[in-house]
Amino acid sequence: IILDVYAPAGKLGVVIDTPNDGAPMIHAVKDTSPIFDRVRVGDKLVAVDDEDVRAMTAMKVSKLISKKGNQASRKLTIIRQERKA
Repeated sequence: IILDVYAPAGKLGVVIDTPNDGAPMIHAVKDTSPIFDRVRVGDKLVAVDDEDVRAMTAMKVSKLISKKGNQASRKLTIIRQERKA
């Protein structure tokens, strides 16, 4: 499933990791995060404002998101694996 999450300005309270040199993925979400109910640990981040971030390191992606922190809205495109029941 591909989802677009629109994040408000300011800090997101989301920790991004790049496991095994794969696509950046959400490693942790703080309770105080404004997108706490819209993202999950394990979601893969593929784009920020339609800019492909799959080849970026977690540090680069975090910096990119922070750099856009004063925008009213940032679009995070994520891929979520469906959990098997």
